[in-house]
This record gives sequence, structure tokens and C-alpha cells, in this order.
Amino acid sequence: MNIMIELLKQKIAKIKDTATERSYYPLLCAFFEEYARSNALKLRNPQATPEETSTQYEHRIGFPDITIRNGNDLIGWIEVKIPQENLNAEKFQEQFSKYKESLENIIFTNLREWQLWQWEDGEAKKTADTTFDLTDINNASSEEFEGFLIKFFEGRAYQTRTPKQLALALAKKTRLLSQQVEEALDKSEADSELQKLKETFEKTLIQDISEHQFANMVAETMAYSLFLAALEHSRRGNGTELTLTNAIDYLPTNVPILADLYGLVKKVASTIPTIYEATRLLVDQLNASEIERIHQKLVEHKPGEDPVIQFYEPFLKEYDPKEREARGVYYTPKPVVDYIVKSVDWILRNKFNKTKGLAEESVYLLDPATGTGTFLMSAIQEIHGNIKKENGSLGDEMVAREFNRVVLSHILKHFYGFELLIAPYAIAHLKLTLEVERLGFDFVNTKDDADKDNDRFKVYLANTLDDPNKPPAKLFGFDSIPQESESAREVKKNVPILAIVGNPPYSNFGRMNRGEWILNLLKDYKKGLKERKINIDDDFIKFIRFAQWKLEQTGKGIFAMITSNTFIDGITHRQMRRSLMDTFDEIYIYNLHGNSRKGEIAPDGGKDENVFNIQQGVSINIFVKFPERQKETIVKYSDLWGLREHKFATLLDEDFEKTNWLTLSPKEPNWFFIERNAEVDNEYGQFWALSKIFNTKSVGIGTKVDNISVDFDADELKTRVKDILINKYPKNILISKYNLDSRTTWEYDRALKAKFSDNEITDYDYRPFDRRKIFYDNNFLSRSRSDVMNHFYNLPNLGIESGRTSFGIFCSSIISDEHFGGPKSYKFPLYLYSSSSQTNLLGQENCKANLSSEFIKTFSEKLGLEFDSNLQQRIQKENEESEHDEVAGRGKKYSSIRLDEYAHTKREGEQAVKSRPSDDYFGPEDIFYYAYAIFHSPTYRSRYAEQLKIDFPHLPLTGDKKLFAQLVRFGNELVNLHLLGENPFDKSKTIFDESEKWGVKIGGVKSENLPDWKVVDVHYDEKEKRVYVNKGQYFEGIEKKVWEFMIGGYQVCEKWLKDRKKAERALSTDDLKHYMKIVVAIRETIRLMADVDYTIRKWPVE
Repeated sequence: MNIMIELLKQKIAKIKDTATERSYYPLLCAFFEEYARSNALKLRNPQATPEETSTQYEHRIGFPDITIRNGNDLIGWIEVKIPQENLNAEKFQEQFSKYKESLENIIFTNLREWQLWQWEDGEAKKTADTTFDLTDINNASSEEFEGFLIKFFEGRAYQTRTPKQLALALAKKTRLLSQQVEEALDKSEADSELQKLKETFEKTLIQDISEHQFANMVAETMAYSLFLAALEHSRRGNGTELTLTNAIDYLPTNVPILADLYGLVKKVASTIPTIYEATRLLVDQLNASEIERIHQKLVEHKPGEDPVIQFYEPFLKEYDPKEREARGVYYTPKPVVDYIVKSVDWILRNKFNKTKGLAEESVYLLDPATGTGTFLMSAIQEIHGNIKKENGSLGDEMVAREFNRVVLSHILKHFYGFELLIAPYAIAHLKLTLEVERLGFDFVNTKDDADKDNDRFKVYLANTLDDPNKPPAKLFGFDSIPQESESAREVKKNVPILAIVGNPPYSNFGRMNRGEWILNLLKDYKKGLKERKINIDDDFIKFIRFAQWKLEQTGKGIFAMITSNTFIDGITHRQMRRSLMDTFDEIYIYNLHGNSRKGEIAPDGGKDENVFNIQQGVSINIFVKFPERQKETIVKYSDLWGLREHKFATLLDEDFEKTNWLTLSPKEPNWFFIERNAEVDNEYGQFWALSKIFNTKSVGIGTKVDNISVDFDADELKTRVKDILINKYPKNILISKYNLDSRTTWEYDRALKAKFSDNEITDYDYRPFDRRKIFYDNNFLSRSRSDVMNHFYNLPNLGIESGRTSFGIFCSSIISDEHFGGPKSYKFPLYLYSSSSQTNLLGQENCKANLSSEFIKTFSEKLGLEFDSNLQQRIQKENEESEHDEVAGRGKKYSSIRLDEYAHTKREGEQAVKSRPSDDYFGPEDIFYYAYAIFHSPTYRSRYAEQLKIDFPHLPLTGDKKLFAQLVRFGNELVNLHLLGENPFDKSKTIFDESEKWGVKIGGVKSENLPDWKVVDVHYDEKEKRVYVNKGQYFEGIEKKVWEFMIGGYQVCEKWLKDRKKAERALSTDDLKHYMKIVVAIRETIRLMADVDYTIRKWPVE
């Protein structure tokens, strides 16, 4: 036994009966320092500090209990629990996870069990664990324990060598800092320095900022300020270390707001230990990284590349993906940016007589959603490329001289950008500076310029959508912050911007962007609209309206942006389109499609992908306003379909002039900016909308907190709900405990009024073929939609699931989620029950069909059949008569098939049967099945693709009884498939009762380090027709068309598995069979869809 370890055991034995956790810290610190100096390690200046920085502050900090350093070099941390505690206890897991994800070398111990977590390639992994009981004085070999300690001391701060490695490491530590800020803010007094800082941000940048968003901004301010400081420090730091104190000396002097913001945040950080310590981690990480090498990689990128891909994108993805999605902020691919910029340059040259295009000094350029400066960088590159073309024959020196002149006299003076968020703002300044220097410009040249503000890019930290007539609030001592907003305000009011480019945020991060000025401008887009809910408040629409307003002020110009394409054909966007046509002389819409929510497929039947990693389709939109208004607006349109790489290649190869533009003639009342077929529009308009067929409908259930209200397992759900209702945790604790979105609008106080009952744990259609459990309680759920869902709650029913503006058709027999059939799924119930209904058979007085009387009358007259809402009773009676005759030896009285066109004819070798009396009638289920078949016709979906984007599906009515009967049978079979053989109104056998016909099986070998069928790596092998769930185990016999089949925007076979991967689940035997049934259902659906098309043959249906 090592003598140092023996002495430590003896000391612990003396205090263990009365010791608290903190009682062990001095003993452990002394031991770790002594052991580090011993022959085993020979460290010169080891320091083990309990609750580091706690000597400076009153309150205990939320950091690991002991920090180990060797001089200034950080080694790692130790988190201690008392010996009676279990390290695997649930109460510790949130804390442990936070530390593991942010700290690269940490021990967790209860003095008996020891776990070492270290980063490997930037990911936290348990690299060692051992059992060694320091509370037991009996001798035991310490050899394994000493090996554990040596492995810990060999750990160091993660040494990054590339921009991506540094981005990921900084993101983890910045996330920890953000968490500490948010926790500190929650506990702070109203007059605290932290609250005052939040008020400062609200006054100057974002009104009504949430605590989570504020915490992110604080953390990003520190991270990016320190990153920029580290880059400069690597050039002129003279071998010294970067510190929190000297970092301000290395921030860009020509962008004083960065230094001021850093100073503000650093001042607050110094008063709050958790924030201070988390900020020190950022400095430790930067000091441990090869900054010179990283700086060089950012500078020396290939032409056409954007260095931001190497740093900012990985940072965003790792740091806070939920907030990134909420902001709707996505890096714009370079081919898209370059196409837009080149188009603007071409239009300036050819339509505005600007012979030098973007390089013309009269061209004032603005990117109102600058992000990291990608569009401005592309404009600079375009200018440099054109200068090289025009002057290359005169030598490199001439090119350099001309480029330097244009940068100094034009780009630095006339190119503007507005950015609301600190991180991309900082990166934009860095990137643009690096790029012009890479292309040969030297900022030394700006010293002799009479314009003293010409030593920086005119990218301002400001909110584009703020009122340009309202001066920003003054902040004593920090003039640079309101000065940025004032500079932006001056641009909005007085600078004659001629060209506007960019990629504005798509989602409604702008719930905060609700200033009176921009909302008043948006009223122009809402004039005369009668819809109750006018969904045109997304930020990208506000940015379009801003650009329109700005060019109206200038009196001419171009704006070219890539945005969501919802506005080009959305019904509620019709007045917006009309307004744009009233302002602009030429409008160009380049529809890049890529809407996976709608399951868009390329015209050639191939896959269509988005140019971004998002579900919403996008378009490049170019609007041109000439000084003199033209007689009428010219609207042109083009499509680009296919895989992402094909779209990129096309955009790189094409320019504005080469694009195949089709001239449109938008007509009132909708003014669509998309190619339309007037004949098909008129044809579709004669059909019956689902909303006109069914009297009652509703969006599916909205929980707002799926992590709490929904589960795969009923027992786990019961435990969680009871825990919440009994303990009534504060909302912030609940958010942390169950990993909820901090912006959730769940009505927490109302939810706590719920009364738990086992009966309210019920089956729930969550996603296609994905049935889970839900706590179905009006108080607990944000939106229970009980007016419709109660007709499915323990009652036999069928419902069509469909979106209004995103086509997706599916069916359900139980309560369902608002995203079950697509992004916003409406449920149309077939039957409505009275409040006293139980699980009775249909046909009784307490149940009625949810069908419009006008629709029934119209369809009945066209079909020549009488409608009977109690048709099932007739059919049941006929079945009983037929069975009675068969038992009596007289053969079947009636055909076993309803609406059998062969029932009147005696076929050879068969006994003649009568047609059923019920064949003169049709009932609610016939209508349901008929509609379901029609909606699954591939021709219907392609022929009416554009119409299906703007309203609920419309149903054509046939007058052909034979066609009706065939489609009813197809629809019935499709419903049986989609309910996996559990149709409450059809108990006949299905393919699911004959597993030998499934054609799919499981295979492979379990990996040693994984539970059996643990879902960790979902991918498809087309050659082997296999879907893998991990490296060793797979489903076999799955065709590519089945794997890629979409329902409501979901690729079902992939999504079902990936949802289980996300939940870290292993597949049970029932899960395996269920997945096989999904495969069978989809394969059979594809077959039946072809049969439906073959049967209909002629469109429109007659």
C-alpha cells in the first residue's frame, strides 16, 4: 500500500462518522498535491483548490468541488460526494452531465467509487473507473487506484489545432457559462449588476429579451471577445499568457463596441463566482490551443471557400441547437450567396447603367441581416474577380493598386451591414478583415484617409427592424453601444442604399421584433384580408418589408434575398404579393424547393433536397425598382429541383442571364408568384374541401412539453406525472430537470391543478406508425382539443389526418398529436358521440356521422345511391342471413363482397348469389374509404400539387358506382394497413395475420459494448436492402422506395428509428415486430397507390 494513500485513509477514518462533504476537501487537496509532487509524477507546483474562488465570495459556486492546477496550467477537477451516496443516483445526473459536457478531465467520486471522464476528439468519454474505498482502513492493493490517478494527472486542457476543434471546445465551455449566467440571473435581486446588464441589452439591442437569450448573449460576448483577443495576442503577445485582465488590450481598437461589451460583462463576471470561473475556462481553453495555426487556417482558405464553415457553424451546432432553430439562423451556402451577388452585379451593369457593377462608387450596398458577413464577403470577392479580369493583362501590381483603391474609397465607405447578435457580429468583422487582407489590402492605408471612421467595416451591432425615427437610449460611460445603433439609424434614414442582399432569419425569433414601426409597415401586407389568423409576422417577411420600404425611400434599386418560399403561393400572403407588385417593376422568383414537410419530389420522381439543413422550402427572390415606374410589373419564375449538390452545381454554373425564366401573369385575387395552370385551378375548385365535407375538425393535441406529457412507457409516464403533481417543483427546476425549452408557453400553474388518474394514461398517435402514451388531462395539456379528441377517447372512430397548407394524408383511430400527420395536422372525425356515449356499436342514437348534409345530398344524387348513416346495421343483418343459409346448406344468400358488380351473374363453377340490398346505399365509412383512396392516388397528388399547398385537400366526386365500389375497397385496405390491422370497423384478417408474407426479417450480431438492438447508428444499405440500427444489427428485405417513403413530410422508416436513437432506446421484441409491420404497410401502400391510379385512369374523376 502506498504510504500517502494509507495516511489519507487513516485521516478519513477519524472523521467519516460525522463528516460532511466539505469536511473531506482539505484532506483530498493535501493528498492530491503531495501525490503530484511524488516520484510518480514529479510536478513542480501542483495546487489543489477546494471550491476555487470561494475564498473571494460569500456563496458556494456551482462548479466542481476541487480544481487541480500545476502552476497556471489547468489539469482537471474533482467532484466529491459523501460515501453514503450512489454516484449513479438520478439526483446527480444533471450536474454530472453538465460537467462532463463542458470540462475535459474530471473525476467523480464518493471516496469508494471513482469515475474519470475525459474528452477524446472533443467528446466526453469515461476513460477509467475503479473501486477503491478510502473509508476502509483495511489494507488493499492500491496499484489500480494509482494507475487511475496517473491517468487523471496526464489529462490536460483540450489542445485544439484546427478551427473546428476550437469551435467545438469553446462551444461546450460557452454553454456552461450561459447556464451559469441563467442560474445566477434567476437568483439575483432586481437591482443586481446582472439585472442591470440585462436592462442595458434590452435598451440598446433587443426589447423583452428572455433570460435564456440574455444568458446566451453574455456567454457569446465573452467567448468571441476572448477568441478575437487570442488571435491578436498570438501575433503580438510576446510569449505572455492571455488573461481575463489583458484580453481587452488585444481587442480591435477600430470596433470599440467589442471592448465596451467585454468590459461590461467582465465587470459583472467579477462579482459572481460561477460566471467568473466559467469565463476562466474559456481563457484556459484558448491558452491550451494552437492559436497561430488556427489563425493561419482561417486566413489561407481556398477561393470560393468561407472560413466561417470551419469555426462558426460547428460552434452554433454544438452550442445551442434549439436556440439556433428558434432564431432561424442558418449559414447560407456559398453557391447560393454567389449566385445572388453575381445577379445583383449583372442587374446593376445591365439595367442601371453601372458599368463597374458593385465596384461603382455610387452603389451603396446593405445586408440587413449580416450574420457572419457572407454576402458582403462575396461582394468583395466579386469586385476583386472583376478587377482581375479587367486589369489582369496589365500585371498583378495594377490589380492590387485598383483593388486597394476600391476598398479604401468605396467598400469601407459604402458597404453596410446590420447584425443583432454579438457572436456573428464579431465573426463578420474578423472575416471581412481577413478577406480583404488576403486579397492584398493593408489597413495601414486607412491612416491617411480624411474619414476617420474609414478604418473599419461599416457593420453595426443594431436591430434592422427598430424605428429609424427613434434615437437609441444613452448609456453613461459606454458611448460605443448606442453609437452603433445611431450609425445604423443614420443609414436607414439618409443613406441612398441602391442594393440590398441577404438571408434574413426564417422563424419568428422576432416575437421580440414587434416594434410599432415595423408592425405598422406590415399592415400594408394585411389590407383587406379576412382570415382570422394572418400568419405573416415571421421575421423574413419583416425584412422583406424593410427592404421594400428602404428602396421606396431611395426611389430605385434592387433587393435580392434567399428566404422561405411560403410567401410565393400562400393564401394569406396574397396582399403582400400585391404590395410588392405595386412597388417593383421586375420580380424574379427562383424556387429552390426542398420542402421536406410537404414531401416534395422532383418532377422526374427523384429526391428533392433543401440547400439548407431545414424542412421549409426556400427561394431566391430578386426585386427591381427603376427610377421611372414601368406600365406593369414583370414577374418571372424558375424552378430548381433535385439533390443539394445538383442545385449547388447549377447555381455555380448559371448566372442571372442564363437562368431559364418563365414569365408569369399573376391574377387577382391571389397574385401567385408561381406557375399555375388555370384549367386545373378551375377543375380543383369544383371539388369538395375536407373542411366542407366534415362539420367538425381540430388541430391535434399540443402539449408544449412532450418530454413531460408523452412517453414510450406507461409506467415511466405515471412516475413522472405523479412526481410533478406531488412535488410541485418551481418552473425553472422543472425546465432543468426534464430538459424543457426555456421559452415554453406551457401553462405551468394550470397544469398543477390536474388530478392524476390511471385512466388518463392512454394510447396516443404521436407520429405516423408511432404510438406512445400520454397523460390526457385538460389542465395538464397546453391544448387538449377535447372538443374533437373526446370522440376518440375509448370510443371506436376513424379520423382523416391532414394539413391545410402542407399536404399529408394519414388516418387515426385514437387521440393524436398536432404533428401526427405533418407539421400542423388537423383531425377530421368520422363520427361524433354524445357526452353519455360508451364503447357502444355504431348505429345507436348517441352517435352520428360528422358529415355535411349538403355534401351527402350532392354525392347521393351524383352516385345514385341513398345515404344511410346506420348502414352497418343493414350489413350486419345481411351477414347473419347469409351465414344462416350457409349453415342450413343453401349456400351463401349474398355476396361476401359489398357492391360486388359480379353478384348478378352466375360464373362458371360458382353458385349464384344475390346482390346485397345494402348495395343500394352508401354509408359514412364508404365515404371515408373512398376519400382515403382518392387522396392516395399519385396522379391526384401530382396533378393538384400546387393547389394542395394552399388549402385542405379537395375531393372529386364520381358518379360511377363501379369506380366508387373499387375505390371504397382500396381505401378500406389502405386504412387497415395504416392502422396495422386494428381498424375498429373492420375485423377481417389482414396481411399482419400472416407473417410469412411480410418479406422482412432481422439479422446481424449484437455488439459487445451495446445492449441488444440498441439504436445508435441508423443507416440504409441499398445494395443489401438493409436498415441498420447499429453496426451489427439490421432489418433486411427493405426496398429503397420503402425506406424513402414519406408521410406528411416524415421519412417514416428513418424517423421511427431515429426517434428511438434520440431517446437512447433498445428495441424490444414488440418493437422489432412493429417496425416490420411498418415496412409491410408501406410496401403494400405503394402497391395500392398504383392500383388506385390504374383504376381511375381518367382525370378529372367522373
